[in-house]
Amino acid sequence: MIIWWAVACAVAFCCFSNSLNFYIKADKNNKPDTIIYFSFTQKQKIELNNYFNNKHSKQGFNGVVLVGQKDSVFYSKSYGFSDYEKHDSLTLNSTFQLASVSKQFTAVAILQLYQKGLLKLTDSIQKYYPDFPYKGITIHQLLTHRSGLPNYLYFMQHIPTTYDTILYNQDIVNEMIIKKPKAYYRPNRRYHYSNTGYALLAAIVEKVSGQTFNEYIHKNIFTPLNMDASFTYSDLLLGVKTNTTTGYLYRWRKSEDNYLDGVLGDKGVFCSANDLLKWDQGLYTNKIINRDTLELAFRPVGKPKFFKSNYGYGWRMYHWRNDSVKVLFHSGWWHGYKSLLMRIQRDSATIIVLKNRSTGASINSKKLIKILYPIKTNIVDSTNMAITD
Repeated sequence: MIIWWAVACAVAFCCFSNSLNFYIKADKNNKPDTIIYFSFTQKQKIELNNYFNNKHSKQGFNGVVLVGQKDSVFYSKSYGFSDYEKHDSLTLNSTFQLASVSKQFTAVAILQLYQKGLLKLTDSIQKYYPDFPYKGITIHQLLTHRSGLPNYLYFMQHIPTTYDTILYNQDIVNEMIIKKPKAYYRPNRRYHYSNTGYALLAAIVEKVSGQTFNEYIHKNIFTPLNMDASFTYSDLLLGVKTNTTTGYLYRWRKSEDNYLDGVLGDKGVFCSANDLLKWDQGLYTNKIINRDTLELAFRPVGKPKFFKSNYGYGWRMYHWRNDSVKVLFHSGWWHGYKSLLMRIQRDSATIIVLKNRSTGASINSKKLIKILYPIKTNIVDSTNMAITD
């Protein structure tokens, strides 16, 4: 009887281990601490590996990928070069320009100030900039891309000294106050993706906190989450570089910095894959923001309800697998860099893809979700990392 029971247990364990990956996590003294279980299987790890190996060998994917869960890494791999001329290899600690994925950090900074009672989401821009000429726009509308404001990437091109200097967030505000470029829409009329809105949010963070946006996110986000390899473009101007990659365009042509790089909030955050895992997993704790407050960012309020995908505060979102899996994500593209960060709260999963070469393989976010959450169903979203935002 004892032998039969032992055999049965062994069979059950083998079946269980085939459907669930696990390892023993050690404490700081390298002693076994707790067993970490992944909801993903070894088969899915092989599928991910095949997918990215194919992207690298056949389509020139140059970047890093990381899939984590509950502070632990399920799958990770680096492909190609941090610096093509030096043939320096990429690692999970190499830093990339996040482009529009930076908007998540801006949204959390605003919600931190809201949580402290230092601002309201219903506040108008005029509360912080009384001379701002566009009336009726709230912080909430800036966060959800419903302000209707014009794109600063276009109206700032008309400044005569534009290409001789670096512009900052306050320069955007001043130009809008003085020149009053025409708005695209009335406030809250419709969703219209707006980098200008997030540049203004970063300026409001500076007004309320009395710190530069760079100083604020270092103190309130990077440091408490031990994101030691993370910084903003402002740090680059000061000569702070930590494993910084080079951004490439077509045929390994280096991307050059320009006058708009000093504007933060909509872009400008640099992170490694390891630090992005700390960021996303850190949001499950109350270390930098209460989870109840953070949930405000995950409400689908940017677009009409009948849209298949939506926008909250700094996160896009859609439902997958008969609506059982809610996917929160953002992608970005700037100066040869492309980034993708996906968050599945149901099982605390984080999916990260960072590229420092804009040509070559594009990464389809729905393909990654299909590998990790497979089911035969209609696809409800066709978001692709190659889309410019």
